[in-house]
Amino acid sequence: MKKQIVYVDMDGVLCDYEKAADRDKKLFPLQPFPQSRVGFFLELEPMKDAIESFKKLEEKYDVWILTRPSVQNVACYTEKAMWVRNHLGLETQRKTIMACDKSLLKGEFLIDDVTEHGQSEFEGEHIHFGQEKFPNWKSVVEYLMGK
Repeated sequence: MKKQIVYVDMDGVLCDYEKAADRDKKLFPLQPFPQSRVGFFLELEPMKDAIESFKKLEEKYDVWILTRPSVQNVACYTEKAMWVRNHLGLETQRKTIMACDKSLLKGEFLIDDVTEHGQSEFEGEHIHFGQEKFPNWKSVVEYLMGK
């Protein structure tokens, strides 16, 4: 039986983007876009329970990473791929997609913390990470493993 597809966003879902952005705003106050600094994406810390939760979902689903690249930093393509390899391995890196409009991909679920880059038009179910229904990884895993 074919597994259902789950896409997982990186920034704010797998990686603690906000923590790094806040840090960089203090360290580099003249830099208008923290994410434009080379090395920014590679240095992101995993969100609490993100790595273990991702692996748990792989037991039941065909899990892919679907992330939006930063147009402010073309190095982000390489840095995001390296982050995935470092934290989730080469096989997951092979299942990493970078797209500016996430509604173009087909799948059953999209775990993402924002709605403005095609997430609200995604044909499957958008699991709005960090919101009341899905405040953390524990709630997401509990929901998806119970389906």
